[in-house]
Amino acid sequence: MSDVNIPAAGQAPDEDGAPAPVILPVILIAEDNDVNLKVLEHYLANFDCKAIVAKNGKDAVTLFNRNDVDLVLMDIMMPVMDGLEATRKIRSLERKRGGEKRTPIVAITAHVKPADQHVCINAGMNDYLSKPLKKGDLTRRMKIWAPHLRETPASPQGAA
Repeated sequence: MSDVNIPAAGQAPDEDGAPAPVILPVILIAEDNDVNLKVLEHYLANFDCKAIVAKNGKDAVTLFNRNDVDLVLMDIMMPVMDGLEATRKIRSLERKRGGEKRTPIVAITAHVKPADQHVCINAGMNDYLSKPLKKGDLTRRMKIWAPHLRETPASPQGAA
């Protein structure tokens, strides 16, 4: 699902009668584990969005800097640069840009103690999801932090 666009239904045509281009919300997934990544991609298939993937924190910061990102789903333990440091760098980039936009960053981690949540929030993250990730938990966070995302109908196979 790396860099995949899912067109929104019912888009209005432009003045030439052609469908107007749809600008989909961009979700940055920072996750180094392929299984966890597949789960996230599967769950995100239920939303009209474009997902971009970074396999480490350094790449996440680079992708964030090059794209207009609407939401970040950030693993904490990654090679090269962990998710906490990547979040601090993203927040620094936002301050340097000025303006009021602060992109929501949701931690995704196996660390489930309240102290771990506190560390994530102190690093600049907005919220926290524990692994193993549950579809309902992710959907609730998506509705909180990216309410403009449109949920698409469930597939006939029934998503997990």
